[in-house]
Amino acid sequence: MTNTPRRIGKFEILERLGEGAMGEVFLARDSLLGREVAIKTIRASLTSPDARDRFFREAQAAGRLNHPNLVTIHEFGEEQGTLFMVMEYVPGDDLGKLLASRELPHREMLELLAQVCDGLAFAHLRGVLHRDIKPTNIRVTRVSGRLAAKILDFGIARLAGSDLTATGALLGTFGYMAPEYIQSGKPDARADLFAVGVILYEALAGFPPFGGESTATVLHRIVNEDPAPLDLAQLTGISPAIQGVMARALAKDPAARFPSAEALAEALRASRDPWWDPASDKAATVSNSRLFEMPERGRKPAPNADAPPSRAWLYLGTAAVMAALTAGGGWLWLRRHRRPAPAAIPPVVQQPVAPPPVVQAPPQAEEPRPEPPVNEPAKPAPPPAKAEPRPEPARAGSYATLDQAARALDTDPKGSLAFLDKLVKQEPDNERAIALRIAALYETADYRGCAIAIRESRLAGHLLWPMALKYPRLRKALEQERADPRLPRRKAVNSPTGLPGPATPRP
Repeated sequence: MTNTPRRIGKFEILERLGEGAMGEVFLARDSLLGREVAIKTIRASLTSPDARDRFFREAQAAGRLNHPNLVTIHEFGEEQGTLFMVMEYVPGDDLGKLLASRELPHREMLELLAQVCDGLAFAHLRGVLHRDIKPTNIRVTRVSGRLAAKILDFGIARLAGSDLTATGALLGTFGYMAPEYIQSGKPDARADLFAVGVILYEALAGFPPFGGESTATVLHRIVNEDPAPLDLAQLTGISPAIQGVMARALAKDPAARFPSAEALAEALRASRDPWWDPASDKAATVSNSRLFEMPERGRKPAPNADAPPSRAWLYLGTAAVMAALTAGGGWLWLRRHRRPAPAAIPPVVQQPVAPPPVVQAPPQAEEPRPEPPVNEPAKPAPPPAKAEPRPEPARAGSYATLDQAARALDTDPKGSLAFLDKLVKQEPDNERAIALRIAALYETADYRGCAIAIRESRLAGHLLWPMALKYPRLRKALEQERADPRLPRRKAVNSPTGLPGPATPRP
């Protein structure tokens, strides 16, 4: 451990926060702006030309990233031979401490990992990998009463096409490395997603998926073995489909994983709903439905054409592995995946119906009227009676309050729905209006509209079953649906229009 410096440039050092493979991290204060920052320094013993280049490339890569779920890089430079990087200081606990406490609800944990994927998606689209995603590199803080995740330390991030990536070294933490990274030293963005899958398993099971007494054992299990399936009793409050999401994130073949961090984030957020079923969700459906199944035990990974022919070094013991890990760095070009736009629903075209022919009746002869007597004048006809004005029915959507529309659901469902449609558009966070609208659509047999409303509410962050617990009308509709399924299910593949497919019972 080195002595803590008193200043680095214009920054006053307040305390030492920790150290890593590259150097130390300090809490400091900007003497000009008065703000607290974190400063990362590189060890003097590592200031070889290659290490120096790596440090500046790291700073350049991370400095281009500005996202709510990524730590912000303020500046970097060199002070009396010491390289340093000034970063945003993020108070709070790291995710590792929260997972160890086992106090974080599953739904909040899934949201935090989805936020990690949000940050990774932003970085990946700009050609930057993290390569060392793990719980201690994820800072959890509270923003406006909600937990928020920030990814720390893009300390081994590399730019696509960097000349420093030709030697094929492994950089990162062993238990979170992807199989292809271990085999070839050439990860891409999907290696970061594998690490998220490892954290997901660890959070749900309470232990890592690839444990072992030695580094060689851990690496061997990552490459050759599948983790034990989770106990369903551990999945309280979330969808059982999270098992399939996790299995896909941990797939040995990177091509079988989620195509992007954005896709994994969407699946994690969907899994927060206990009712979510990926088979009925077109956005979560993939061309190969087996990707949502747990992999077979003991399955061997697909051969990698880029991997070296010999894998014997994996079994030479911890010392040999550690020696191999210090050789250099590797990069596999980053493929960008774009999710296909959802198929547009064609408008319903009504065929014009020819009006029936108009048949004119022949003119009838006018009957002769009796003439009044000559000497008596004709009596004037009595004035017509005044018609009583009919009460006008309430116009659709003319209710003034949500309570009025709720009370009128049984007597004027069309008008109530018109009001609820308008209110949900104006107030997308009005949970009661959303719940009543879904229930009303179901009660009026608009099952297609109901399915769309359910999906829209989930994408907006409103979970179906928690809402049903609060609003009896929605709960009644869901119980009816469970007993007699009527909501349409989306076809997994080969849907020419993207319209929902036939209903199938929920498990």
